Amino acid sequence: MEDISNKTMPPEETDMMIRRLEKRADSRQQRSYVAGEPMAEVQPDAVVLRVGLTFLAGADKPQVTRCEERDMAGGEPDQKDASWRVNTAGALLIQVDISEDLAVVKSDQTAMIAKHANDRVARREGILLNRPPPRREIRDIPFRGAPGPEVVTIDSACVWIVNDLRAGDWDIECTLIEVDMSSLCHLIFNYRHLIARSGAEMSFQRTRELLDTMIEDARRLCARSPILFRMSTRSKIIYSRNTRYGINDGHMFRTLTTSQGIREIISLSASYYNALDPTGSSDTTQKFIKPRFLQMIVLLLSLLNDSDLAQIKDFLEATYGLKAERAHLELLFLKVIPLMSINSQVFLKAMVPAFEGFPVNHAKDADQAHYWNVFIQRILQQGYLLPGSISDLGRENLSWLVTWPDDGFKSTIVFNNLQYAGCRLRAINEIPPIEFHPEANLSEVTVELTTGAKFMVSPADLEMITCLNPGTYTVWEAIPGSRGYDLEIQETHLNGVFEEAVRSMNTIIQNVNRLLAGPTRTSSVSKLIKGKAKSTLTFLDDFRGSGRHTMNIALLNQDTLAIAYKNEGRKIPRRDAVRNMANDVRALNAVVRHIERHASELSGKIYGQEKNYLKVHLDRIKSQLALADEHRRRVADGDLISDEPIAKVIYPGSANSGDSGVWHDYKAWYTQSDRLLHVLSQQWTVSGISWLTEEVIEIRLYQHPSKFYATPLEKVEEVARADELQVNDTVMLVGQYMVVAERDDDCHNPGLGYIMTNYLKVTSIETQNRGRRGMNRSKISEAQYENLFR
Repeated sequence: MEDISNKTMPPEETDMMIRRLEKRADSRQQRSYVAGEPMAEVQPDAVVLRVGLTFLAGADKPQVTRCEERDMAGGEPDQKDASWRVNTAGALLIQVDISEDLAVVKSDQTAMIAKHANDRVARREGILLNRPPPRREIRDIPFRGAPGPEVVTIDSACVWIVNDLRAGDWDIECTLIEVDMSSLCHLIFNYRHLIARSGAEMSFQRTRELLDTMIEDARRLCARSPILFRMSTRSKIIYSRNTRYGINDGHMFRTLTTSQGIREIISLSASYYNALDPTGSSDTTQKFIKPRFLQMIVLLLSLLNDSDLAQIKDFLEATYGLKAERAHLELLFLKVIPLMSINSQVFLKAMVPAFEGFPVNHAKDADQAHYWNVFIQRILQQGYLLPGSISDLGRENLSWLVTWPDDGFKSTIVFNNLQYAGCRLRAINEIPPIEFHPEANLSEVTVELTTGAKFMVSPADLEMITCLNPGTYTVWEAIPGSRGYDLEIQETHLNGVFEEAVRSMNTIIQNVNRLLAGPTRTSSVSKLIKGKAKSTLTFLDDFRGSGRHTMNIALLNQDTLAIAYKNEGRKIPRRDAVRNMANDVRALNAVVRHIERHASELSGKIYGQEKNYLKVHLDRIKSQLALADEHRRRVADGDLISDEPIAKVIYPGSANSGDSGVWHDYKAWYTQSDRLLHVLSQQWTVSGISWLTEEVIEIRLYQHPSKFYATPLEKVEEVARADELQVNDTVMLVGQYMVVAERDDDCHNPGLGYIMTNYLKVTSIETQNRGRRGMNRSKISEAQYENLFR
């Protein structure tokens, strides 16, 4: 800077140094492709593609939360670097399909994409349809000396990462959703294994174990891929035309599966589901298997875009009894899948468009309750009723509608009891919510480790152990009078030596760039006068590796339970860790050789001590790289064992979830003119109540011979039990529920007017044993009455 101020350098060198002081933008990259493969050189006559990407990073919860905050503020997404955009766009030239035998089939789409791009260029230039585009747009580019197929160029300047792909005219567009590779692959693999066996050949015990494993895979997917379980992700999936699920390895997005691939897997599940049909069978084990299997169906359905969903609509309705229009399936997802948001505003603005198909532009705090009320009334018109508890119901107006709380809703838990009665396709009522974190209400959870041993762990430690976060966690044997053990997760930095080499190299690069920008010393002027060749050593960017790689080992009593590899805290397969480490070492060695080969070009700017400094540090870097490569070989040669310390989480009562088989027909509708809810259903009066447990109530009704067993929708303290249900209360039998009502004396028709106060879920009905004689003279009255709720 002092030299600049004294004007001792030529203007061109001064300008060069100023540019070095500025923060440089990401360098532009171009690459040409033929038949989906990159070419050695950029073809100047190839059409340049416009590529639009929506990238949903889902590696960890903080990252997902930051993305939601950015979207809420209207911010633009991170554009990654030029290399990432070009590599990812190039991979999209290959279409990934799943065949009927579940094999992965890759096909080149370059020619089709090139035609679309040429048509776009022709439209932009205003060329008439009966007039061919300019020759430069349609000519075949020579490849390896012979005429070849269409060639395209991907330019990083023409690849954009955007929030909404619908706003652009793209040659390639894709929604890229980052997921945890191991849990998604395990889930899909086990699902394929299950349906490939067609159900009949597999024993109940084996099927149950496999379904439990799939539930555990889904739980891990939720913990490690939180982006899939965010309410704001729904609209991105719905409107995507090309949806891919995969991993971000730092260099590009790598596809694991696609929406189309998941669609094929769902389509192949019919044979297994038909084997679960209990018609004509007395096999009661189906009560367990069928709901759990349907949970997995719903989870996979949530990953389909509109295009793939439309292709299996009829199949879903005929096979599974699910209303398969997008709006109905989104309500199914609200009930079954735990979707979250950072706040109620984001939740509401994402939930309404998923069902309605149009956005909520302004969802201020003062308006949220209104939007919620309208939404619940709208889904009622489609046949959906949302039950609530005493704390949710009983307002002076809209007593039947679950109240929007002061801080709003931020998750879909409120929809866990959603009920449908619109038509015969009522399978939604048979599918219980997927509880990924039921441990939140437990003091401890039973887990089965990969060794087969069962232990009790704290709910707070469960996710930490699942994600293999370093630390020491206390576990207890799952037997009475057990003792505690320390489950230790150790983390080893695998490429620490390499990162030291990178820091040293970047210091050298900064010095080399400084020398290149600086003036040539006097002693070298004579060499320049003699016509020294132009320098081929140019400015270098700082070297960036693939990131921090670690090996996380789970130990219990010095026994190794699991070994997992992570990149920047993200779990990756061992082969990817080895590949990344090898690529890093190879790339940095290339930089070392480049500087050594062209060091002589600095002879006019570097002398004595500086030369020795450069040589010593380059030699040290080469030694560090040799050591880093030795670490890589050790990782590659290491034992291959499970990368999951926990094989399965065993939740209390998980085997009993499913459909109770209870159903009472009803109709419900809302009239805006009088602002009343009309319910046509059976109406009874309570004659007796007995609390059998904290969760089960035995209920008897006047002139009804059966006993009803019901459970509250929320935990009830003993002192508050009298508020749940009282003798002489009026109840209506509505589907799977018993509605508790109080007379509304202010109603214009006092005999019919009620205020809704509570819902109880009927889990079973015990019918009184009666002899065959006279059975036709003593049938239970199932008369329905129209009741009005304010």
